[in-house]
Amino acid sequence: GGVLGEKLNRENLITSIRNGGLMCKLAEEIQESVDEFKNTAEDPGSLPKKAPQNFNTECSGRSMEARENVMKFLTWSRELRVPESSIFSPDDLLKLKGKMNVVNTLLAVARRAKDCGMTADIDAPPKIANAFKGLEEKFGKKFEHTANAFGGEKKALKSVATRLKSHSAWKIVQQKIDSILQLPGKPAYEIFRA
Repeated sequence: GGVLGEKLNRENLITSIRNGGLMCKLAEEIQESVDEFKNTAEDPGSLPKKAPQNFNTECSGRSMEARENVMKFLTWSRELRVPESSIFSPDDLLKLKGKMNVVNTLLAVARRAKDCGMTADIDAPPKIANAFKGLEEKFGKKFEHTANAFGGEKKALKSVATRLKSHSAWKIVQQKIDSILQLPGKPAYEIFRA
């Protein structure tokens, strides 16, 4: 999708945001909705007073300016009340140590922006929503907000038969093992049988 006039996808996302400049620009856009929310909400709570200031969008991803940009974005994210457990560490992006942590933070920022009245169009396949719904069912309501960000209701996925056919490779391997070991009756290790 397009963010701030940038075409981002899974191939170029991390390299495009690595110096932190684009994330600070994103924070500026979200800050407009935050300011409006603070003026209209009955009890908005503590929110950032301003977006990151004096950031450099042209610096190298491994420069000190990039580290400063990232730190400004993370400070702003904390002021936005993104949960600390969802905040990536600077080296996750700058040294590429935790790309998924970066994506998780961006999703958490998107959820908070949506809470502050910004229209968040998070377009993701139903499998992602279902994965978070499955976590919600297993662990309680902890992941509900993430599942809702990806489309809400749980949708049925294609079911796959798990019973092995007599000519399948695993069935043939199991039969060979049975004949080599000459086990009477059913073997105790029936890991491939349905």
